[in-house]
Amino acid sequence: MNRLYHPRSFISLLLTGFIFVALPLLVALVSSIQILDGLVQQSAVAVFRSAGRIESCRKVADLLHRQERSARLYAVLGEEEQLEDVTAKHREIADLLRQLLALNQDNELAPLIEQLQVKEWQLIDVLTSVSRLTDEGKDAHEAALGSYSEIGAIVAQLERLSNVMMVQEVDILKERVQKNKNTLVWQVSGLIGFSVLLVVLFISLINKPVSQLDRGIERLGEGDFATPIMVSGPRDLEAIGAKLDWLRKRLNTLDREKVRMLAHISHELKTPLSSIKEGAGLLKDGLLGQLNENQAEVVAILDANCSKLQKLIQNILDFNMAQAKETPIELQEVRVDSLVAEVVEDHRNAMLARNIQFSGEFLPVRVIGNRKQLKTVIDNLLANAVKFTPDNGEISISLKKKLNMLHLAVEDTGPGISEEDRSQIFLPFFQGQQKNRSVVKGSGLGLAISKEYIHNCGGTLRLVPSQKGARFEVSLPYVQDEIG
Repeated sequence: MNRLYHPRSFISLLLTGFIFVALPLLVALVSSIQILDGLVQQSAVAVFRSAGRIESCRKVADLLHRQERSARLYAVLGEEEQLEDVTAKHREIADLLRQLLALNQDNELAPLIEQLQVKEWQLIDVLTSVSRLTDEGKDAHEAALGSYSEIGAIVAQLERLSNVMMVQEVDILKERVQKNKNTLVWQVSGLIGFSVLLVVLFISLINKPVSQLDRGIERLGEGDFATPIMVSGPRDLEAIGAKLDWLRKRLNTLDREKVRMLAHISHELKTPLSSIKEGAGLLKDGLLGQLNENQAEVVAILDANCSKLQKLIQNILDFNMAQAKETPIELQEVRVDSLVAEVVEDHRNAMLARNIQFSGEFLPVRVIGNRKQLKTVIDNLLANAVKFTPDNGEISISLKKKLNMLHLAVEDTGPGISEEDRSQIFLPFFQGQQKNRSVVKGSGLGLAISKEYIHNCGGTLRLVPSQKGARFEVSLPYVQDEIG
């Protein structure tokens, strides 16, 4: 299967995941630094521009004040030095106003600066071009000096407007900071969210092969050697999966060899055991001569144990045949309600002897399966329930349909299955620690055989939680065109 990304190892997958997760966070960090750097630069520019504007206005006001003083001294004393000082201050003022105008061409200060330039030039032109010795010149000088008040008002207005513009720039800067802050929050949140998505993605990529390995190991531990173990992910984990699959095939081969060996041994034991059973039967029936009381007791014990051994060997054969699946089973429609009623009738006397109350819900239902195997399953479950239910206890069997499946539940009021036994209850030859009233010790194959038989019919057998004793549930697909 072609894949966009096929890591060579689990470590490379981890490193790739770390890089991809860290990348959005790195982008968020770089973006934050850029935004903050831009805000710092804009703040610095705004501060320097406002400070320079206000400083220039103050310098102009100071120079105009000194120029006015020199002009008035010149009007009173007539000294040329005072006029030269006025001219020098005029040049400084003109330079400052040109610089101020160049920096404020696009705002409200430009008209005031231009007006101030015109007024100041007109004033200097009058002071330097008209002689103060004549009466007409004196009047012109006085009128010119009177314009300083108008120039001062313009400078004061220029200073006030500069302060207002500084406050406006601060407000604009605050708005820009808030806007950039919101942008940064959304950007960082989005990148963090993207990182979280990448984390989830890489966790799934990492968890998938690990889960596949875990499920494969669990299936091997449960004795499932038929389901292939497939691991998709880094190549080193795929290699481990391939080794586990090889181990599965090897265990499957060994398991089949074990089944064949047990079947062969069991079959070989049946022939001499049958001879012993027949001989014990002849002695018991007195066909070979009359037996005394002690001899009859020994023969009875021998005959009873031969029967137990025959049943145990038959159980082993049935279990091996169910696992080997070498002989195809005959499937047919089976009335489960009738089959359950038949099995219950077989155990009626045992339940009456111990005053066990029985309740059942037998709705008409049919399934596709092997009648003999299904009867064996129901018989094993009910026999276990009778065995472990105390005197005066209760046993219930229910048949329910749900989602195209028939659920047959057998529940008792016995001690139940302990937690440590639950995971092993369906293993062959396993016998739990719970005590029962039966003097005949079981073989430990009943539930294992039942599970194999139900699996052969396409269903499942489970131990489900119960508030009283043990509850086993068989699930089988039922025939849809049910009888009424």
